[in-house]
Amino acid sequence: MAEVLDDQGSLTLISNDGFQFVIPKKTAFASKTIRNMFNKNTGYIEAKENCVRFEEMNAVILEKVCEYFCYKEKYAGFGGNIPDFNIPPEMALELMTIADFLET
Repeated sequence: MAEVLDDQGSLTLISNDGFQFVIPKKTAFASKTIRNMFNKNTGYIEAKENCVRFEEMNAVILEKVCEYFCYKEKYAGFGGNIPDFNIPPEMALELMTIADFLET
């Protein structure tokens, strides 16, 4: 069955320490995992509540994930030199694990 997505508007990403990040759906859909949650054919509660709670992710990490989503959207299809996306070394391992989960 084909994906049925509404990528208009925004959604809220909530960290395990209660911080909320409101970003455009289109931006968050850089993650295949999040995109699948909002596929109308799947019936995930996240699509009904218009938010995703990350019980294993604190605000510092979730903020970096949101920054990456914005970076990815900004440079999609860019023909020139793309600047590096800076990741602090102490976050690298955790962000690699999260990137795998989010399928970004």
